[in-house]
Amino acid sequence: MKPNELESLYQLFRDHEVVMGTSRTTIVALQSIRDSIQRLRCLPHAFENLVLELDDVIKNTQPKIIPLVHLIEAFEAEMRPHFGKPLNEAKACALAILDQKLALYKSAIERLVDHGKRLIEDSDVIIAHSPSLAVRNALVSAHTELQRRFRVIVLEQHFVRIKQLIRELAASGIEHLVIPEYNLSHFMDSANKLFLGAISVTPDRKVIATVGSANIVGLCHLNRIPVYLLVNSLKFAHKSVAGQKIYKADQTQSKEDLTYLQTTFSHDMVDFDLIDHVITEEGEIPVR
Repeated sequence: MKPNELESLYQLFRDHEVVMGTSRTTIVALQSIRDSIQRLRCLPHAFENLVLELDDVIKNTQPKIIPLVHLIEAFEAEMRPHFGKPLNEAKACALAILDQKLALYKSAIERLVDHGKRLIEDSDVIIAHSPSLAVRNALVSAHTELQRRFRVIVLEQHFVRIKQLIRELAASGIEHLVIPEYNLSHFMDSANKLFLGAISVTPDRKVIATVGSANIVGLCHLNRIPVYLLVNSLKFAHKSVAGQKIYKADQTQSKEDLTYLQTTFSHDMVDFDLIDHVITEEGEIPVR
């Protein structure tokens, strides 16, 4: 692909991640890859190169979508013995492997949600700052399945990011309050838990999370509000934070009579040591 085509594709991934979160983006991407392979028309000898070219693009998104990278790497390893088969057979093998990866990932999310909902008790006041599928479903399931009665403080930093969370809390009858992210300090006395999602966790003990997460986690840590990270084990990266390709943008801004260059990053880095509880699909794991 040409550089401008790659950047457009990576922007599409970032937009999806902002709106849907990493888990749903991973599911949508796997389904899209499956549909692309199913519809692909090519000469038999070209199939392997076309599939691997698509895989390379996906593995190098900015930032990296770590669970998707892990699943694509596993898909490639399992496909290698099948690339030399007749085209229809090779495609059938690819589709079967992708179906298995999708089922594996969806099952892991369900188990993570099951652990997450059991963390919620009656009278909890939970801060939510994430479009994370696991966080959202854990809140809803705790209320609808376990009959927990609690409140949620929803932090608005990016409306598109929290729109679905607000809708689902309202539809489920969960008491909630929406506040600007920068007003959280006024609610420290009432909250007793922070639920957080992540795009990845790195070997050098950094959590890559939505913009604003570092400030929120720091504030909760100072006020002794336990931070719960709900994260699929496939989000644990093999490379340090420098290898996660967090997207950096320099944009010219003009306001009133001033023009200046503004630098932004797509995601925050949170120190792992500020996390009190790490919950995966296998349950709670040691933080230290």
